Amino acid sequence: MKRILAIIFIVGCLSAAPHPQAVQSAHNIIKVFSNQSSKKHISDDLRIIARFGHSLPEEMKNELRSLGFNFDGPIVNRSSLDERTEASGLDETYDNGKFRFHYTTTGSNAVTTADTNSNSVPDYIDQMSAELNYVVAVELTFNSFTEPPSDDFYSANNDNGGSGAYDVYVRNAGAGVYGYVQPELYANNNGNNEHSSGVNEVNAIASYMVLRHNYSGFGNTELENIQVTAAHEYFHAVQFGYDGWEESWVMEATAVQMEEMVYDDVNDCYQYMSSWFNSPHQSLNLDSQNRWYGSFIFFEYVNSHLSDEAIREFWEHSITHDSYYGEYSVQTLDEAFDDLGSSFAGMLNGMSVANRIMSSSSAAAPFDYEEANTYSANLSTYNTVSYSAGTDETVTSTNLQENAAQYIRLTSDDPVLATLANNDGPDSYLELHAIMTYGDSALTVWSGSPINVDPTDPSTVYFVVVSQNDAGSDFDYTLTFTDGAMSTDPEIPDKFSISHTYPNPFNPQTNIQIDLQNPQRVQVYIYDINGQIVKTLVNDQLVAGQYVFTWNGQNYQGLPVSTGTYFVRIKGKNQERWQKVTLLK
Repeated sequence: MKRILAIIFIVGCLSAAPHPQAVQSAHNIIKVFSNQSSKKHISDDLRIIARFGHSLPEEMKNELRSLGFNFDGPIVNRSSLDERTEASGLDETYDNGKFRFHYTTTGSNAVTTADTNSNSVPDYIDQMSAELNYVVAVELTFNSFTEPPSDDFYSANNDNGGSGAYDVYVRNAGAGVYGYVQPELYANNNGNNEHSSGVNEVNAIASYMVLRHNYSGFGNTELENIQVTAAHEYFHAVQFGYDGWEESWVMEATAVQMEEMVYDDVNDCYQYMSSWFNSPHQSLNLDSQNRWYGSFIFFEYVNSHLSDEAIREFWEHSITHDSYYGEYSVQTLDEAFDDLGSSFAGMLNGMSVANRIMSSSSAAAPFDYEEANTYSANLSTYNTVSYSAGTDETVTSTNLQENAAQYIRLTSDDPVLATLANNDGPDSYLELHAIMTYGDSALTVWSGSPINVDPTDPSTVYFVVVSQNDAGSDFDYTLTFTDGAMSTDPEIPDKFSISHTYPNPFNPQTNIQIDLQNPQRVQVYIYDINGQIVKTLVNDQLVAGQYVFTWNGQNYQGLPVSTGTYFVRIKGKNQERWQKVTLLK
C-alpha cells in the first residue's frame, strides 16, 4: 500500500512546484556530467533526483535526459533504451562471485592493461575485486549488515548487467568524482530486501556502483583511493537495502565513518574535519554536504564509546520509521542507542565534551578518541570570559543550532558560579558542562547548572553548551558568571558534591563520599578506560545527606578487575561528575 501511495504522490508532483533539493541536485549533476564541475561526491545528488526528480521543470528534465536519465518509473534513474547509461562503451566483464565488473581497455574509459598474474584480467580490476571482497567481509560478515538487494528480479526490458551479481561500472566518472551509487528500482518491485530476515522493508532500493578507471590527480595513493571509495560507496548500497530515503546527513556521515572502520589507516576522512570543527555551533544534521561528511566524527565517538554495533542498530531501526514521509533520523538514533544503554542526547553531549578535550590519552577516558593526536581539528571557541570576584559576567548566544555546541573559555583567579538559562525554550533543551584540565593531563568534567568552579588548581577551564534537542530553534541562551565558593568551602552552592574518594590509588577497595543537599535519584557507575561499565554501585532515590559507597575492585560477575585506571561516574538529577581512580596490585 505504501508503495502505491508513493507512486500516486510522484504522479501528483508532476504539476507541483519543483522540489528545491531536486533543483539543486539537478544543477550539480548537470555540471558534473557535462565536465563543468569537479564536485567529489554525487551519490546523494543522484538519490535526491531519484526521489524528487519527477517534480523538476521539463527543461531541466530534458537536460538530464540528454545525460541518460529516465523519468518513466517511480524512481528516476540512468537507464535508457534498456541499457544503463554507465554501460556504454564498456566491452569487458569480470565476475568474482559477488560482483560483476564492467570495464574496457580502450578509449577514454580505459583501465591500464597490465596483467602481472596472466589471468586475462587487468591488475586494476583484480585490485578493485580484492578490495570490494574485503569491504564485504568487514561490512557484511564481520559487522553483520544486510546484503544489498540483488537486481535478479529485473524484467527482460531492464538492463541488470547480465546477472544478479552487484554491478560495478569502471569508467571516467567525472572530473573530481571518486565514485557513486545509482539507485535504480524498488527492490523486488515492492521495496522489500530479499536478503533480510524477519522484517519487511518498504523503501529498500536496488542499485549499482560506478568507480573510476583511474585516480590520477587525486590525493592519497591510487590503492588508498580505491579502498576508501569502495568502502564508502558500497555502504551506500547497503543503506539502500534498509531505507533508501533516509536523511542525507546520516547517509553520508555513516558512509564516511565506514571508511574509517574498514580502512582505518587511510584517514581520507580527515579532509572534512577542518570546516566542521571551525563551526561547532552548526547542527550535526545541517542540510549541507560539507557538514554531512564531517559529521562522521559523531559516529566515530559513538562506535568508540557505546558500541561498534550502534550504526547497524540505527539502520535496522530505520526500517520502521518510513523516511519517505518525514525526518526521523534523530528519533531513530535515540531508539537505537537506547537498545545499547544510552541515548542520542547522551552521545551528543559526550562527543561535544570529547571535541574540546581532543585527546588520545587514557586520562581523557571516556572522552577520548583513538586517533585524536592525528586529527586535523582546530575547535572554534565562541567566547572567552575573564572573571574577577565581585563582578557579574554574561555570555549570550543567538546562533546555536540544534544538536550542536558552543565553547566558552574561563580565566579567573577567583571561584566562579556558572548558571545557564535558555532564553526562548525549555532549559532541558540545553546542557552545560565544565571541563577542567590540569598540568598532569588529568581532567574533570562536571555537568549540569549551576556549576561551581574553583579555578585555582586547573590549568584550563572550558564550558560547553550543548543543544540536545531537535524540536525547534529555541537555543538562545545566557551563561551567567557570579562569585562562587572555594572547593574547600562546605557551603558550595551545588546540587551535590563529591567530598573525596579515598584511598586513591587503592587496593583492595576505595570509598566514594557524596553529599546530597536535596533528595534525588543518584547513580554511581564504575567505567574502565575503554568507556565500558564495569559495575553499578547505586541506582536509587536517596534523601539529602552524606553517603559513602565502596568499590571493592570487582566487576558485575564478582571477579577482580585488572590493575589500571578507572572512572567513577556520579549522576544526580541535574548534574554529573567524573572522578578518576587507580587500582594498584
